[in-house]
Amino acid sequence: MNHLEIMQSIHDIGLLPAVVLDDASHAGPLARALCKGSLPLAEVMLRTPAALACLSAMHKACPEMLLGAGTVFSSQQVIDARNAGASFIVTPGLNPDVVRFCQQENMPVIPGISSASELDLARRLGLHVVKFFPAEPLGGLRTIHALSAVWNDMYFLPSGGIDDHNMQAYLHDERIFAISGTWMVKKELLESGQYDKISEMAHDALRKMLQIHIVHIGINSDTAHGKEIATAFADLLDGSVRDAKISYFGSELVEVMTTARARGTYGHIAIGVSSVSRAIAFFQRKGYDFDESSIVKDEKGRIRLIYFKECIAGFAIHLVQEA
Repeated sequence: MNHLEIMQSIHDIGLLPAVVLDDASHAGPLARALCKGSLPLAEVMLRTPAALACLSAMHKACPEMLLGAGTVFSSQQVIDARNAGASFIVTPGLNPDVVRFCQQENMPVIPGISSASELDLARRLGLHVVKFFPAEPLGGLRTIHALSAVWNDMYFLPSGGIDDHNMQAYLHDERIFAISGTWMVKKELLESGQYDKISEMAHDALRKMLQIHIVHIGINSDTAHGKEIATAFADLLDGSVRDAKISYFGSELVEVMTTARARGTYGHIAIGVSSVSRAIAFFQRKGYDFDESSIVKDEKGRIRLIYFKECIAGFAIHLVQEA
């Protein structure tokens, strides 16, 4: 992958597990566990003598996994990390020399910042994504919003004090590039070899991030009967009828399609998600394909709706962005 593809992949996966490893025997099984949990992304922090060996072992175990090196302080560490299989660099602070070296080597780098001055320097270095650390002690989203009001082309990878209980507040914000944390790979699970549990926790974190749920059911009808059917459902579900030009909603739970171009033999199922782009990446990792001709975008150019290629039991299925 090139620089842009690596950064886009990190964004689309959305969750960046930050791991500290001191035993290379855990590395390969950990990589396989995260990939099994549909989370093929990790930052291996260079805090132990075994870190580079662990990074290399993870890369060999799962070459398809996108691996980064964290806690990087020098250009030599960048070289060593790349040789071990790292595709991107995360630094705890903003070191201009390390940033420039990464840029010369075409190595994606996400430096840590904790102040307006550091954010301004990052922008002047040509960066658009920074790590915000430690996020919660520094004011979390409130501080990010204040900084974004001035530097409105910068995006943030918050880390520090974030877990599955507060991650949604961050991920719903358009200035959040992704979130990083250690809670997805607990040390006690590694040391006890509970890799299935790590897979389960990774998958649960992704599901919690995406908030997958059914928004409405679509029923195929025709112009002559569509409003009548919608009225019946609106009465049943204690809602109202809404004219959507190519359909009628009988409450917001049932959409009665009146166009001849309606998808599916019987209708469709709308699946709401917190981020369509991240949901697309998630389902593609599971082997599902999408019909790109069905894409509907919002006023900012972000995908708001997309259909899966295949129907299930005569029903077309689409993702839709939930507020």
